[in-house]
Amino acid sequence: MSRHLGWVVSLLAAGCATTGQAVTPTFTYAPPPGTRYVRTVKIVTETSLPGSAYRQLEEREFVWNIAVGKEGENTLVTQQLQRLAVRVNGAALLDGERIPGSNLSVNLVVDRNAKVVEVRGAEQAAELLNSLARPASARDSGDQLFTPEVVKEIAVARFEMVVRDLVGHPTAPGSSWTAADDDPVVQKKTVTVDKLEPCGTATCARVSAQYEVNPKAAALRALRSGAIFLAQNGVNPAQTEVLDTSFDARDELQVEPSTMIDHAATFSQTARVTFVGANGQPLQFEFRTALEQSSVFP
Repeated sequence: MSRHLGWVVSLLAAGCATTGQAVTPTFTYAPPPGTRYVRTVKIVTETSLPGSAYRQLEEREFVWNIAVGKEGENTLVTQQLQRLAVRVNGAALLDGERIPGSNLSVNLVVDRNAKVVEVRGAEQAAELLNSLARPASARDSGDQLFTPEVVKEIAVARFEMVVRDLVGHPTAPGSSWTAADDDPVVQKKTVTVDKLEPCGTATCARVSAQYEVNPKAAALRALRSGAIFLAQNGVNPAQTEVLDTSFDARDELQVEPSTMIDHAATFSQTARVTFVGANGQPLQFEFRTALEQSSVFP
């Protein structure tokens, strides 16, 4: 699912070509300079062994102030963090009220082809976010909550996914196409325009994506994602025999087709892996990730 976070364009009126025939509107990246809005992103990751008490739940909430400007021929998307909260198994690791949002900004430079050509501020953002983590939680995990790569993923991945998968494709409801995906787990990704609908004072397209995946690759990823959790519960993923696996993923976006400004989105993934436990009995491991984002305009 390129995937933290994107925009996708208001509906073009049916145009007229020199041939006199109507031109089919397509998704186009053209966010107007001066656009400002607030985006809230909630990410929930849950790792569990169904049927047992073992469970790891991590919740992150980001509130970004978004501003669109120009830098030469490129678009500059300024993303200033207003609030951040992180909870693990119900315990707060970061308190949103303590986030100095005016000092934390991750900015994207986007070229005329809607490609992110530069990410600014990821290293400084990662350093600041980790410094806010409570010492006890840092000692317990032994790992950083945020790395520059994680920050870039949050700031860029969903943006690129939305832009890459939609730009140039028709906005008419019922339109469907196969999108390329860099993810080796994904064998096929099908994008569909489900309908056009009001979104505030604009018109948005509601777009969904369905995935077909490589089950073996999905199982390996799920085991890697839950390696620390599994080790804490006596399971060594490197010595685990996988018996069965399933992977479900779905994306849904609400976007303005002619500006690539997003209004809402949900991304969900669920991986289930059945493996042989230490006592030779089959155990099921489940890894869920859900992302919800919404935008508020002045």
